[in-house]
Amino acid sequence: MSPDELATTLEHLAEVLQNQRTLGAALATIAEAATVSVPRCDAASIALTIEGRPVSMAATARVALELDLVQYDLHDGPCLTTFRTMESLRLNLVEQGDPFPHFAARARARGIRGVLSVPALWGHDIVATLNLYSRSGPFDETASTVAAVLATQVTIAVSRSPEFIAARDVVEHAQRSADDQADMNLATGLLMINQACTVEQAEGLLRQAAVQDERTVMEIARRIIEQQQAAG
Repeated sequence: MSPDELATTLEHLAEVLQNQRTLGAALATIAEAATVSVPRCDAASIALTIEGRPVSMAATARVALELDLVQYDLHDGPCLTTFRTMESLRLNLVEQGDPFPHFAARARARGIRGVLSVPALWGHDIVATLNLYSRSGPFDETASTVAAVLATQVTIAVSRSPEFIAARDVVEHAQRSADDQADMNLATGLLMINQACTVEQAEGLLRQAAVQDERTVMEIARRIIEQQQAAG
C-alpha cells in the first residue's frame, strides 16, 4: 500500500469511527482496517485490558480469536508479552528457535507464518493490544509502522468510550482515597512520636487542630507532613 493509499484509508477510518456509537463497533472497524492497510495481514484482533487481564473484544477471523485464546490459556505469547512490556513484538514463524514454542506450534498448525502485536497506550498505561496474523509470511517494518498508527486509533476509541471514562474515574478515586489514607496514617504516626501519645490521642489532636484552624483533617495531616519534611 502506497503512502497516498494509506492516508486515504486512515481518513476513511476516522470518518467511520466518528459515527460509531459503541466501543465494540469502533474496535471491529479498526481491526477490519488492519486487514486492508497492514501488508500481509490476514486476520486481526484487539484485546483490551480489563482489571489487568487481556480480553479479546474484536476479531476479524476465527483464527485470530483462537490464537488469542491459546495465549490466554498458556499465559504466554506475543500479545501477552506486549501487554507486559508495552512494546511492539514481531514473531517470525517461518524461522525456528521461537521464544514462544507452544504458541508457535499451534499458530503454525493453523497456517500462520507471522504475528505482530502492537500496544495501544494511554499515557504510561496500556489499554489494549492490536494483534495481527499473517499466512503469507512474517511482518516487516512497514507493517509495524502502519499497525502503530492503527493502535493510536484504538487508544482514541477506548479513551472516548463512556465505559473507559467511568472505569478510569473509579481507579482515580480509589487512588486518591489510598493516598489520603496513607497521609493520614503518616501524620498520625508523626504526632504519636512527637507528642508521645496514643493513636486515639493523635487522631483527637488532628480533629482539634482542624476545628481551631477551620481546615479539614486531611489539610492538617498534610501540613504536619510538610512541616516534618521541612524540618528534616
